[in-house]
Amino acid sequence: MRTDHTTMLAVLEGLASRTPTGDGKAAAREPAPFPSAEEVDIDLSVSGGEPERDLYETLSARRSTLRYSPAPVRTGPVLRLAQEALARDEEDWGEAVEAGPLEAFVFALRSEGLPEGVYRVTAEGCARVAPPDSIGDPEDLGVQREFATGAGIVTLFAGLDRADAWAGPHGYRSVVVRAAMATYDIHLKLQAHGLVGTVFGGFIAAAVRAAAKSDGVTRHPLLSTTYAHRPDS
Repeated sequence: MRTDHTTMLAVLEGLASRTPTGDGKAAAREPAPFPSAEEVDIDLSVSGGEPERDLYETLSARRSTLRYSPAPVRTGPVLRLAQEALARDEEDWGEAVEAGPLEAFVFALRSEGLPEGVYRVTAEGCARVAPPDSIGDPEDLGVQREFATGAGIVTLFAGLDRADAWAGPHGYRSVVVRAAMATYDIHLKLQAHGLVGTVFGGFIAAAVRAAAKSDGVTRHPLLSTTYAHRPDS
């Protein structure tokens, strides 16, 4: 391990800057829309047949795992938990929300109740934006092929361009922290309802450039979590 902290200190000092580094045209760029999106009514029960554990019980039982049941998972409750987490993000972060809204994309690989495919979730609603064949080989979604063995993946996206225009490197730091908190919000809520999974940062943006219209500027993946039933269920 390195004991020279010079490089890390330089990175941390850089993240404290609020001076934008872009070309000043962020306001003219918007994330690509999904004109063929199918709106989804997610006013569904989130219990999945199992009562929700409280936070202590959830943390006590939580395990980060890549061993999953091959059974499908009800996608409706996953979408609802994601939307609720994004609504909390907007309520909790005050002026930092000016760095831009977060989006959650749910890659439903084995789905019950709703068709498999790609779902976009915001604080305001949800829509199915792409069929399952738009994903290609699910193993290409992450740096470890085991990520694709779950029933699905939830990935938090943000607009890096807008975050930089708001507060430079500090804006980037803000959306990354918000995305991390929202991801863990979703992850722990899923586990509270009896599912398992793992949070990971190795989501491959290029794999969903078409399906999620991710250009790395106005829409870029930051953190993800898998979800599935327990392997013994």
